[in-house]
Amino acid sequence: MGKPLKQYVAISGSTGFVGKNLLKFLIQKKLKCIPVLRSDLQEGELPLSKCSCFVHLVGTGNETEDESFEEVNVEITRKAIDICKKSKIKKIIYFSGLGVSSKSTSKYFISKFKAERLIIKSGLDYTIFRPSYIIGNDDYLTRNLKKQIKKKKIVIPGTGNYIIQPISIKDTCNVVHLAINSINFSKKIIDLVGPEKITFKQFLKNSTNNSNIEIEKIPSKKSIVYSSSHKKFPYSIEDLNILFGNFEGNHDKLRNISKMEFTKIRNI
Repeated sequence: MGKPLKQYVAISGSTGFVGKNLLKFLIQKKLKCIPVLRSDLQEGELPLSKCSCFVHLVGTGNETEDESFEEVNVEITRKAIDICKKSKIKKIIYFSGLGVSSKSTSKYFISKFKAERLIIKSGLDYTIFRPSYIIGNDDYLTRNLKKQIKKKKIVIPGTGNYIIQPISIKDTCNVVHLAINSINFSKKIIDLVGPEKITFKQFLKNSTNNSNIEIEKIPSKKSIVYSSSHKKFPYSIEDLNILFGNFEGNHDKLRNISKMEFTKIRNI
């Protein structure tokens, strides 16, 4: 691992779950970090000339009337690339999504694939991570489950037999720290997944040992209908696309590049 050319790392999306944890982790590792807000990227002018790397975490998993996947996941990535070039930042690290490919059909995955292509064609050095569920205190999936548990009922869309490969937030931060300076991660697309595969159904059952919690299975087609017609349904259509996609990542590649020992599911 070589020494960084400059002292600073820029992190967009630093107020989100991964961003907050990564910022704290890198500071503990004696790196100087510059948080970058989404509004900063939209304005397009940032004083980042001291930075050697840009970690781009800004994105959205759900469209609203005010924000589309194209506007957030694609166009803001384009602006991040432009800022890197203006600031002479040579390395960009991007979080895409597990299952993203040229064959993707969901609007979310398509937008992530477009963002990946912009980065690959940018001329910058890059590492693109395709994460599974990143688990830690206050992560998206855990928050969702806590809300359901509070109501004494957990919903499983479909059979629940589809696979997830959760990775701990600590392991995620460690991997990004390595990728900032190591040439082993240069110009690679890497699945950011944990060492174990588990069915979503089993993961939910492991999340609560409370016999008072009802578990309700809702058929796949009905779940898809509910995701758009029931505001209180706990899964969006894009959540369902990710789950029903049953995507499995290549953990061996991640382990071989990082040379890390990863946290088992039971210890996350």
